Order: sequence, then structure tokens, then C-alpha cells
Amino acid sequence: MNVTGRDSRPIPDGKGGYFIERINPGAFQKALQRAEKVNILFNHNWNRKIGDTSSNLKLKEDVIGLRAHAEITDEEVIKEAKANRLRGWSFDIKNPVDYRAEREGKLPLRTISDFEISEVSLISNMKPWYNSTTVEARAENSTVEIRAEEFEAERYGFEDKEKNKNKNELKQIIKNLGGFNKE
Repeated sequence: MNVTGRDSRPIPDGKGGYFIERINPGAFQKALQRAEKVNILFNHNWNRKIGDTSSNLKLKEDVIGLRAHAEITDEEVIKEAKANRLRGWSFDIKNPVDYRAEREGKLPLRTISDFEISEVSLISNMKPWYNSTTVEARAENSTVEIRAEEFEAERYGFEDKEKNKNKNELKQIIKNLGGFNKE
């Protein structure tokens, strides 16, 4: 699902700026050990729960990162998967233990070493913050498998040639890096 130690796309900070996020290896394992149950939702919608770790969802952190296997019987989700409209997956982060660092000429980096998790989501209505996601339908009408693939993630950053960058130029850089959810 998510490769650890790799950078996210630019994420809005809620204050008009952006940052890059990275999940440390071992953070998912710690979160999963504490979680009694992790739900799987469709598009982070709690009214569209499609399973959990006590039924059809298996989650574990392996040497690449968070890995998930889910057997989905929800007809809408299966239809979306077969039509290649699932854009990936996402997960919630609650009570993160993080470190934030400013980086000259690059977006700030938020590194998460621990957090609480209660849900992962198959998503069709937004781009995932992390690019290391694949979703594919397997078997005739019953299974959607979510997995992360190993690849060399692109590093996000830009040269800051002027102290006060034009906001439109910054927006274009973030858009080029896939940082805006709306297309």
C-alpha cells in the first residue's frame, strides 16, 4: 500500500503552504500492533465501510512498507476496479509523532515515526498523497487486491532562485508534482 521512507506528493498544510510527508519504517507496524481493528472504507466515507481486519482485510508492514490484501464483494467497488477507476488507497493518521524540518530550496519535510490508524480507504475521487500504490481486480467477481510496488520515488523539491517566489509559479510547481487533488 505505502512504501515507507519515501516522499509524498506536496500536501496542503492548511495555512496556504505545502509540505512533503514521509513515514518512517516501523511506524505502520507499531500502529497496527496497537489497533484493535482497522476498517476499510470507500473514499474515506464511514457510510461506505467495505470491511475490516476482523473479516476481509489483512494489513502488515513488510520490508517495503504497508501491505494490504482485501477481498471485496461490494459491487460498486468491484465495478470501479474493473473499469480502472480506483486511483489507489489512502489511510488515516491520528495522533502522529512527527518531526518537521525546513529545507532550503525545498518544501518542508514532515517525518512520521508513530501514529494511530483506524481506517484505510480505496479511493476513486482523489489522487493518493503517496504515489506507490496499485489497485487491481483479481478473480471473477470477488476480490480487489491492494499492493505497493517497489520503485524509485521521485524526490520533490525545487531551486529557490528568489526569496519571494511568485505564488503562481509555486502553484505550477506543486501542480506539476501532482500536489493538487482537483483535476
